[in-house]
Amino acid sequence: MRIKNIFIGLLAVMFFASCGSEFRLANRFVAQSPQVQVAVYFPEAAEVKLVPDDSGEYSRVLDSVDQNQFLDIMYAAYAEELGTYHVNVYIPDNPDQVQVDSLHWLVVLSKVEMQGLYTDYVDQLFDFIDQYEYTFTLNTVNVASWFDVNDGEWHPTVFDEFNLRDEFESHVTNGKKNGTQYHYQITPLKAKDVYDFAVYLGRRYAAFTYDYMMNSFVENALKPKNQVPRFKLRWDPREQGYYFQLEEEGFVELKTEN
Repeated sequence: MRIKNIFIGLLAVMFFASCGSEFRLANRFVAQSPQVQVAVYFPEAAEVKLVPDDSGEYSRVLDSVDQNQFLDIMYAAYAEELGTYHVNVYIPDNPDQVQVDSLHWLVVLSKVEMQGLYTDYVDQLFDFIDQYEYTFTLNTVNVASWFDVNDGEWHPTVFDEFNLRDEFESHVTNGKKNGTQYHYQITPLKAKDVYDFAVYLGRRYAAFTYDYMMNSFVENALKPKNQVPRFKLRWDPREQGYYFQLEEEGFVELKTEN
């Protein structure tokens, strides 16, 4: 057992040693974060769309939501979350002359699209013999956002979209009298839920922005050596640690067609 543990430890050391370049560069980026100033611009309005279902019915989930308030809440959460990365969000004296370089970023949320629609949710249940599927139509708010970032040069536009749906819970009971019974409960979305969603998205976008800039920094630093990063990293400022970034944990970079 001792030999096995030593062998596993050696493999771990070899693995992290081989990944050293990425981590060293990421450490350099994190260390300079307190010097970074970020000018952030959100749009004055979102594009709101109501999408009918197959029968022509519309979800009313966005009827009582003020889009201006939604964007204000999202901006505040975005700025506050960047602060946890020791990055300072500021308002330039002259919006038409914003300094941009490695320590002065310009972040523009170019477009926000909010959709109110119905989507199908499939609840799957299993027992020792069979699999059961129940489909429910839920109110859904889809928010899609396009960001443009400049730190001396414009990066490709990055994108993210995420859904908020009615809360859904289900369970199965087994009784001698009634046998197996399926139970479910749907809690419809309220305006407060959508505003809470704005807080979540602001924090999500801030983390995605920081990680995108960190991974871009690593990539650019490796280019002169004709190297490319073997993975992307995610920095957790609260735990002060790195994680390997999963595909769904970052912006999607939109490639321009030549």
